[in-house]
Amino acid sequence: MIDFVLSEKFITTIVTILFTIIIVSIINRAKDKIEVTNAASIKTKKRNTIVTLISNILSYLFILIALVIILSIWGVDVSAIVTSLGVVGVIGGLALQDALKDIIAGCNIILDDYFVVGDLVTFNDFTGIVSEFGLKSTKIIGFDGTELTIANREISKIQNLSSNPTLWYLNIPVAYEVSEKKVEKVMQSIIKRLEETKLTLETPQYLGVNNFNESNVDYLLLIKCKSEDRYVIRREALKIVKEEFDEKNIKIPYPQVEIHNGK
Repeated sequence: MIDFVLSEKFITTIVTILFTIIIVSIINRAKDKIEVTNAASIKTKKRNTIVTLISNILSYLFILIALVIILSIWGVDVSAIVTSLGVVGVIGGLALQDALKDIIAGCNIILDDYFVVGDLVTFNDFTGIVSEFGLKSTKIIGFDGTELTIANREISKIQNLSSNPTLWYLNIPVAYEVSEKKVEKVMQSIIKRLEETKLTLETPQYLGVNNFNESNVDYLLLIKCKSEDRYVIRREALKIVKEEFDEKNIKIPYPQVEIHNGK
């Protein structure tokens, strides 16, 4: 027993195991120091995810190397095992290729900033907010509360609406009887009130007459806002237009039917 404990194979094995434990401990400590606890910003969460991913890969790599070294110390034919693992890996890769595609796509999403939690995205005809993101799948919550889970390999079908601001053109119908000067004056009041909402990214622009219709003239207003605010600002803008028009006695035309008595 003493001879076995003092043998070169046993001592080398123990040293290899201890060395691997030390290396893995150093990797985990480095990860803990780099990571930010109670991360609030999306960038910080993204960095923590990348750090965790890299540390896990390095830890598994060193453990695998240590296992190969130990097996070779005890005379096991490592080349045969590696060959067998290669065959198993190929079979497993074919069986799990969709899962591997999801994981690779998840890494690409993190590294290339395709989207982050809180972004407004569209997948086919479904629009919602990214509520949860993992290496295999992404969860999106629609405006009606519906939750959609999509595989990360479908990244090419996802459109990030939050990456660029929305330019919204608002057509405002006004009766022909109202002068353009009066409309322009009211538009300036509407623009001022829209700025006070803090939902616009820039001062809205009054672009003038946009179209002549059968019973009204369309006046055009350009509003620049965040994509996730476009529905909110639409409702707010229509409310402001209605209130301003009522206050200034400007009619918003609507279809009317005139009936004549045959007698």
